[in-house]
Amino acid sequence: MKPPTIYQLSATAVGVTLSLLAMGDADAYTFSRIFAGGPYGIGRHYAINNQGTIVFTASLGSDEWPLPHADFPSSKSMRQIIFTANGESLKSITNGFDYFYSVDIGDSNTVAFETFDGSPHFPNFVIKIGDEYPFTTIANDPRPYSPPFGDVAMNDEGIVVFKDFGDIGIDAIYTSDGITRKTIAKANNRIASSFGENLALNNKGLVAFESPLDTGGSGIFTGNGDLINLIADTNTLFNSFNTLSLNDEGTLAFAASLDDGNEGIFISNSGSLTTIANSSELFSSFSNPAINNDGTVVFSAQLQTGEYGIFTGSDPIADKVIAVGDELFGSTVTSLSFSKKGFNDAGQVAFLAGLADGTGGIFRADPGDNGVVLDWLERFPKPSSATLNPIEIDDFSGQETLLEYDYGCRSTYNSIPPHCIYDGVIHIGTRGNSHYQDLVYTNNVTSPDHRFNSWEDKLSVIFPEPQNRLGFGFAMSGCCGFDLEAPRFDRDIFLANAVTVKLFDANSYLLGTLSGDAKQDPWFLGGFFGVESTVPFLRAEITFNKGHRDIAFDNLRYEFVTLPEPVTVPEPSTGLGLLVMSAIGAGSALRHKQN
Repeated sequence: MKPPTIYQLSATAVGVTLSLLAMGDADAYTFSRIFAGGPYGIGRHYAINNQGTIVFTASLGSDEWPLPHADFPSSKSMRQIIFTANGESLKSITNGFDYFYSVDIGDSNTVAFETFDGSPHFPNFVIKIGDEYPFTTIANDPRPYSPPFGDVAMNDEGIVVFKDFGDIGIDAIYTSDGITRKTIAKANNRIASSFGENLALNNKGLVAFESPLDTGGSGIFTGNGDLINLIADTNTLFNSFNTLSLNDEGTLAFAASLDDGNEGIFISNSGSLTTIANSSELFSSFSNPAINNDGTVVFSAQLQTGEYGIFTGSDPIADKVIAVGDELFGSTVTSLSFSKKGFNDAGQVAFLAGLADGTGGIFRADPGDNGVVLDWLERFPKPSSATLNPIEIDDFSGQETLLEYDYGCRSTYNSIPPHCIYDGVIHIGTRGNSHYQDLVYTNNVTSPDHRFNSWEDKLSVIFPEPQNRLGFGFAMSGCCGFDLEAPRFDRDIFLANAVTVKLFDANSYLLGTLSGDAKQDPWFLGGFFGVESTVPFLRAEITFNKGHRDIAFDNLRYEFVTLPEPVTVPEPSTGLGLLVMSAIGAGSALRHKQN
């Protein structure tokens, strides 16, 4: 399936204050932010139902636990989750190691999605439906090729349309509810041996699809299993076809390029062809048309001036929904993406957007200016303001948990990046064996210890529960490991910012960063690093200076304690207060003078 086009706002466009699109009616829609990523990366697949609920994919970060399996390198990117959200609630539909090729949602909030079962090396591609586990399997295909089903779509009756090689031995278009499978079209002497990716389905069971023709060129068709109708082909007006969308009246909306080099958005019903917009004047390109049961068409397009937006007609000002450069939630839209599944019968438009302030998310435009504005970013846990302070071993309570790495830090499976678990603490970025040979003894490291190579990206430590104090000993060797028989002085006797620690809260928000120095301890550069955070942390990312090849890491200690409230001096607000502050200042000046 062709992914939605995402256009970026150029620096030139940002600088244009009075752009053409900025003149549009901003009050034509009420905008809500249905989801803001937070610790998740928002995927490219999404759809909206007639209740305004949006289904979408999101992905975990590269070192979010659990980690992908190293035996399947492609699983590193297969960390997606399907959510449904309406701006007031968020529901996880799936979890685990998944990758999704398409999603759709019906009015009952049933979700259809295409994924695979088993190993990424030997996938069994499947289509499933449901609103929670276990799901109903609609189709499966074990062929070791790319996903075979096309742009899977589902109607409000829970019926799914897809293409597949199927039991009949030739490429075909099917519909199924998980119980009954119906053949809509199959390759024959009229249709070539395969079908295109573009599929659409309405609530009456009518299917729209694209296919090459045996006579050459390609065409778009509608069919219900009994009759197949040719809507348009490339032997007359058109050169190629793009996305298809079908409403319950059988009206087909599609994007196409023309033989004369222009592009357009068109609708066809009962043999009548109507142009919604074309590139002969203001627009330059089109994609992803969507039609609802009122006959309204929404599409994404780029203007000849380079501006990009989402529109409902040929007038880029009066028919604008939103465009790059528009104001949205106190910032400016810098990127947009629209899907043909992002429009419903209520006239609501779902889209992805990135904003200049670094935020973004999945948004919904509701017709009219009197709608309720929802912002999931306000509901999502906010990052807390934390102060990080260096501490020493003596600052710990004496009741802290201490990991001395007396036995191996074990991996539960071979992962990317590598990991191991020691006493319930997850270490990500190293396989981490306890070292009994090539021992090292310093003031802060006593073998056996946790050993790894500093050329690795980082060591992430995830604790079972939130903590607010962390400390560890470390030693750094410049070239030759740690040799007990011939301890040597490193060439350096001091290294500033030898270790850097970033602390993250339970929602993966960065709380702060603190760096520490290394000095001779006694034969190798190293020392003790300790940090206290005013806000509890669940994860620590530890990086060491890459100029030192080998790192010995030992005596990891952590705890959660009640910290004293910070002492604040109130500002003077009365004459007496000013007099007292003046007296303090005079006394201080007198002491300095005496000193």
